[in-house]
Amino acid sequence: MSGQGLKVGIVGGSIAGCTVAIELLRAGCEVTLFERTGDELKDRGAGIGIPAAILETLIQRDLVDADTAYFAGRGFTRLWRTPREHRYGYLAWDQPADLALLNWGGLYRNLRKRVPDSVYSAQHRVVNLRTEAESQVRVELADGSIRTFDLVVCADGYTSIGRRKLFPETSVEYAGYVLWRGLLNEKDMAESEPLQSGVHSPGYPGGHGIFYFVPGADGSVAAGTRVVNWGMYVGVTESSLGKFFTDKDGVLHEGSLAPGAMPQATEEELKRKAKERLPDYYEEIVERSKNTFAYAIYDCHVPAYRRGRICLAGDAGAFARPHTAAGALKSINDAIALGESIKAEDSLEEALRQWDASRTETNNKLVTYGNQLGRALVKEIPDWSTMDAKSMQSWFASIVEIPAPMQVKERAHG
Repeated sequence: MSGQGLKVGIVGGSIAGCTVAIELLRAGCEVTLFERTGDELKDRGAGIGIPAAILETLIQRDLVDADTAYFAGRGFTRLWRTPREHRYGYLAWDQPADLALLNWGGLYRNLRKRVPDSVYSAQHRVVNLRTEAESQVRVELADGSIRTFDLVVCADGYTSIGRRKLFPETSVEYAGYVLWRGLLNEKDMAESEPLQSGVHSPGYPGGHGIFYFVPGADGSVAAGTRVVNWGMYVGVTESSLGKFFTDKDGVLHEGSLAPGAMPQATEEELKRKAKERLPDYYEEIVERSKNTFAYAIYDCHVPAYRRGRICLAGDAGAFARPHTAAGALKSINDAIALGESIKAEDSLEEALRQWDASRTETNNKLVTYGNQLGRALVKEIPDWSTMDAKSMQSWFASIVEIPAPMQVKERAHG
């Protein structure tokens, strides 16, 4: 086991960083994690969906608790507003599915509590990385302190300092649209029955929406206590991004607006577009939502996942558009694969070489898949009201080459 006593520094303390810390601690490494923020990560409320079988595997690996709250989604319903079907939309395709729909914060808290506080260093911002020798990496912090490690894993998101350091020529590409998101408590809905089946996706010219239940703030999935997580893909030209991401106080943000930051005029214009495009049922959910938020959609291929003793994980490496519904799962898989490779090999160099080759190929394919989905579901979306389930399946198969499923390796911890 090449990890025994290995000193590892991790940059970033979100889902990817926490999972890397857990897996490498279990591989015998001495781990220090640097997170630039304080405790605000745990308060994100957006939802995520993963296959129910994957959640069971995460439980077996003791990455999440057995009683982790989720809403069971049994289908993925694609709809289109028509003059005749203006309230709920024309049903174009009702795909069977077995999904676990979770609150992002719930998943994060499960992972965070498995990282000892002695390992997790909050409010420590990494400003530079330097390779000291062939087997040493120096981590420079904003407070002027310096730490040296045998291995550094950058799990610091799509603006990663690690990716910029290793591959300065690698560009982050804007997709031409943003994801506008919101949350609404179930008790504030006019009716909740239509969303009982799972994920609903009403399409419209230039994009589609996504609506589904996630557990409420207290983890409850009982009727009346849940939260609707929703999003709409909306075209915004690259030249208009600066204006779009300027908050209500006039401050420009890079690629996102947090809940409560969006100017009223921007939100009102987005809600006007929703009224034109969505079936009435879904538009009412959007209209009743407050403090909506948004982020630009980017993607990025990477030439590799490591160089020397610096590695990338999660969106610090290749990152795909959210149509793939694989962001959190990709981060977890990167971490698990790294831990398993280090445990399996006597040579750290060989462990990193094998891990790098596997993650680079798998995750770059996922980026390509996301691009295909973006073209099919946003840029070139057809009128679904002219299609039935059979023609929808044929259309989808003709333009999307689906990569091999991303599977989390099973292993139980006693």
